[in-house]
Amino acid sequence: MLSQKITKKTMRLRIPKLNKYTVLFAFVIAFIFLEILIISPKVLEKPTEEHVEYEKILALANSKKKSSVEQKMMGLHLVENSDNKKGWELFATEALGTNDSQWVLKKVRVQFFSQDQSNFTVTGDVGEIDGASRDLVIRGNVITTSSNGYSFKTDSLHYVSKLKQMSSPDTVHMEGPPDRKGTGFKLTGQGLLVDVTENQMNILDAVEATKIIDNKNFKLTSNTAEFSNKNHEALFAGEVKMKLGPSNLEAPRAFFKYSQSAKVLESILLNQGVRLVEGDKRATSEELEINLVEDKMTLRGQPKVQQGSDEIRGQEIVFLEGGKKVKINQVNVKGKPPK
Repeated sequence: MLSQKITKKTMRLRIPKLNKYTVLFAFVIAFIFLEILIISPKVLEKPTEEHVEYEKILALANSKKKSSVEQKMMGLHLVENSDNKKGWELFATEALGTNDSQWVLKKVRVQFFSQDQSNFTVTGDVGEIDGASRDLVIRGNVITTSSNGYSFKTDSLHYVSKLKQMSSPDTVHMEGPPDRKGTGFKLTGQGLLVDVTENQMNILDAVEATKIIDNKNFKLTSNTAEFSNKNHEALFAGEVKMKLGPSNLEAPRAFFKYSQSAKVLESILLNQGVRLVEGDKRATSEELEINLVEDKMTLRGQPKVQQGSDEIRGQEIVFLEGGKKVKINQVNVKGKPPK
């Protein structure tokens, strides 16, 4: 009996006593383990948008070809020459190519040269190049910059080597070069066409532009917009509607002229039939020029100004000092001259 009691006591001493905290801790550890490995496993590394786009283009390129990728290069550098002149120069961090000269590129930068050696630089996440035609397609965060400071952002861009033109059907976000008085145009539109030979950049539709001009809020809408890589001049065309401070103007065309020497927007010329509304004042003419340097507005071509029942006509009507004074050549007044 004594030995049995000793044995039972000994056995009881060998069994560890589990308290409620130990059991709870073990339960929590087991639950976390199950959560991580079984219930909701997490993706430890998410592919970047650039990587996904790169893989999509590579898969598309391979699907169009009977051959598979044959070459891989790190740090690609290509130069295209035309008529013994440099056409474009390309850099890419990585390139995958096939035996029919089709290449898929990563982290692309291309510089396009015109005849007068002004240029456009295009950067993008990924691209494709046709070795036979030298045509290029660039996709993902594409930014096209002119040598005189215009910047255009699109989702994609297609360069046709034979035409020396770049185009995109995407929404365009443009920033113009700043001048001596402040920032340049901020513009959105639909569709981009860049003619490298002519040094022209065109927004093809649905143009909306803003800018601060002489501390006045400026807003413009039009069908199209044209910019030059030779200077900072701009042409807006097609149902142009413009608001500058208290003045609202409409015309088929609006031309913005810059002074290259003063580095400032010098004047705005609206033509082919202009309408002006400012408070209770109405004006029409064939042409209207806003001289921002001299702070004057000139109406030419059968100009007519109405204010209430009063009206003036003349060969040329000039508003000075922001409209505070009026100068009329060959005046024809009906009623009292508008104030």
